[in-house]
Amino acid sequence: MPLQLRHAKIADAAAIAALMLPDSSSQGGTLHGDFPLEKIRHWLEQAMEDDMPVILAEDEAGLLGVLFTSHATRLESPVSAAMALHHQGSTPFYFYGPVCIAPRGRGRGLLATLWQHVRQQLPGHKALLFINASNQASLRAHARLGMQVEGHFDIDGQHCLLLCEP
Repeated sequence: MPLQLRHAKIADAAAIAALMLPDSSSQGGTLHGDFPLEKIRHWLEQAMEDDMPVILAEDEAGLLGVLFTSHATRLESPVSAAMALHHQGSTPFYFYGPVCIAPRGRGRGLLATLWQHVRQQLPGHKALLFINASNQASLRAHARLGMQVEGHFDIDGQHCLLLCEP
């Protein structure tokens, strides 16, 4: 089975949580925070309610990656509130992330594939995301997508860069 992209469903929550666990903060990973099943399920429910895409990439061996998006009005978390506060643009935006790629999927252009799929579904809106300033691999990967640093903020003792789609 070649690479397939599809919208996540609530039934995918456990597989998504398992994918994200090794990269979560408590496991020493580069993602900000932890992603228990309940949180993933809640995010999927919100995305469906807001008609926002959460895209999965799969192959014959299973889940390779996930890219979450959320509506710009979803300001419940301190991170999204900080991002919206520091955003300078006037173009409509959406929150991009988190994104997680399985180790076996890295280096295959999967991030760009996921992002292009999301962009096609949200025309006229720009991605707004944050990356921990120490996560150089993610910063390089997103720079290759054309994302630009727009600002910075500190959250939970971590210095973060705010990036946006040009």
